[in-house]
Parts: sequence; structure tokens; C-alpha cells
Amino acid sequence: MSINLIPNLFKNSRISIGKQQFYNATRNSLNSRKNASVAVILRVDPKYNDIFDQCSFSCICNSKRNDHKEKCINSFIQSIITHKDNYIPLELLYLKRYSKNGNNGEVCFPGGKIELNETDQEAAERETLEEVSIDLKQSNNFTLIGQLDNKFTYDQIGVHSFIYLQLCKETPKIILSPNELVDYGWVNLDFILNSNNNNNNNNNNNNNNNNNNNNNNNNNNSGSKSNGNNDINKIQYTTVSEITISKRLKSSYILRKMCDHLYVPYLILPIVSNYQFRLWGLTLDITSDLLKRLTGSSPIPNARAVNNPLLLYITRNPYKSLFIFSTTFLSVLVTTFLYFK
Repeated sequence: MSINLIPNLFKNSRISIGKQQFYNATRNSLNSRKNASVAVILRVDPKYNDIFDQCSFSCICNSKRNDHKEKCINSFIQSIITHKDNYIPLELLYLKRYSKNGNNGEVCFPGGKIELNETDQEAAERETLEEVSIDLKQSNNFTLIGQLDNKFTYDQIGVHSFIYLQLCKETPKIILSPNELVDYGWVNLDFILNSNNNNNNNNNNNNNNNNNNNNNNNNNNSGSKSNGNNDINKIQYTTVSEITISKRLKSSYILRKMCDHLYVPYLILPIVSNYQFRLWGLTLDITSDLLKRLTGSSPIPNARAVNNPLLLYITRNPYKSLFIFSTTFLSVLVTTFLYFK
């Protein structure tokens, strides 16, 4: 996954200057509590940082904000490729959230809830600064590339994803927010793009608990995450009830039972840490969307491809499903009563 694919993001997800504020006006109601924003941050693999000594970023669009024009970024990318080669790998930043249950914290991107009187983009940049001390507004260090499709969590929180590219040689020092995050890591996008999709769901499901136990033992013994050969570069599957921390799903007995039969893909990231970075759910969906915008395809399967569509719909829309079932049942009941009357 090379930096020369960045122009594809401009073509597939670029936000025109001023358009962000037009479509996502400042949130001035309590509805902002049901929305969140995240920052998807890309950088050149540090092994290739010497290229910045020959072609450091210089703005030619005179932008004072972090939304440099396409020609400005393309000129920078072209200079990198000219001085090096066509393959300059990209890395993506992932965070590990704190959890009272130890290793069960979610893998995520920097981000959080949108506050009143701020745009979706402003929320992503503010949360990134608060969580990892990276100031995305520094136009000489980062640029906004575009926005991915909005996603929804199992708790029905809308999530807006913004893509940023690091323009400077050295990544600003990352300082994790205490009591929120426990670790972070950069992952080469080629690792995810080349992940092996194992479609043998039954074998994955049967071996899942054993693999997880082995990983936990490795973490405790070595002090750093050590993945078994079966976990490296392989998309695996597990039940939603085993992996989710959704309050809505865990608060309902019926939904919990349904989630016992609902499977989701996940991928163990190769981040050296005391904690296991298990990429799944919303963060995996956002990663998959990013790969599709960059290359046109993604090896990550959609949850609809491995589950019963009706069961998947009910777990994601329980109240709407209950309404449809109730009205349908009532209609049948009334029709039957009128028929026999």
C-alpha cells in the first residue's frame, strides 16, 4: 500500500473547501450526543523517512488551514515518488482503550462524542489532541484528505470518519490520555490488505476460544503480545456476544441470545504490546472502507456475508424490528377476526 494511492482518496472521498461546514453545521442541540467523530491518521513508514530530507512538504496552494488543495498534495507525493520509487508504504494509527476487564478494551481510532457548537471535523481534531496530543490543525504537519461514509455502532451512535495524512518527517510525540487509553501502534496497510480471509467459519469458531487463551498466556508470560502462527495475517470469526461491550446488546436477554449466533470477522494486529489489538466491528469497517477508497477492494468480509440477514437486522434495529413485528401481528389478528366474523 503505497503513498502514490493517496490521489484515489481525493477522487473518492475529498471534501471541498468550505463544504464540510455547509453539510455539517455546528451541532446546537442534544442530538450531538448521538454522534461522534474519529480521525483516521496515515503516515509514511518511518523506515522511509530519509526521503523527507530531499523533498519536505511545501505548500503551493497558500492554505492557512489543514485542508490543502489536491494539486498541492499531489505535487508533494510526486516529488517523493520521483526521489525514491513507486513504493512508499503507509501506516495507520490504532489505539487501545482502557477497560476494567483488562484486555477487553476496544481497538479504535482517535475520536469521541461531538460537543455542542462544533462541527464533525472539529470534534475529530479536538478529540485527537485530547487523547494522543497530536494537533491535526497544524497545516505543515497534517492535511485533511477526505471523509469516509458515516457508520453506526450497535448503540446507534453515528460515527463520522475523517482521513488525515502526516506531511512531516517525525510524528509528534504521542501522549496517551490517562484512564482512557492504554497503548497505541502503527500498522502497515499492506498487512491488512494481504490478510488471508479464511472462510472456514466452523473451524474458526471452534478454535476461537483456544486461540484467545493461548494469546492471553503469551501476553502474561512475555510482557508483550505474541501471536501464534494461526493468528498472523488471518481474518477470523467470533460471536458478537463474546466480543461486544455494547450496553444495549448486553442489557437485553433476547438480544444476547441472538448475538450468540451472530458472527463477526476480526483481525489480530501485529502491534508489540502488553495488550492484544483485536481489530473488529466499527473500526474494522472503517479500515475496510479506507482500503476500498484506496485500492478499489478490501479483503475484509461484510458481516452480511456470514450471517442470517434477518438476524443481523434485528440485532442492529431491535426497536424498529419490534414495531414491525407488532404491527404485522396486529394486522394479521384484525384481519383474521374480521374474516371469521
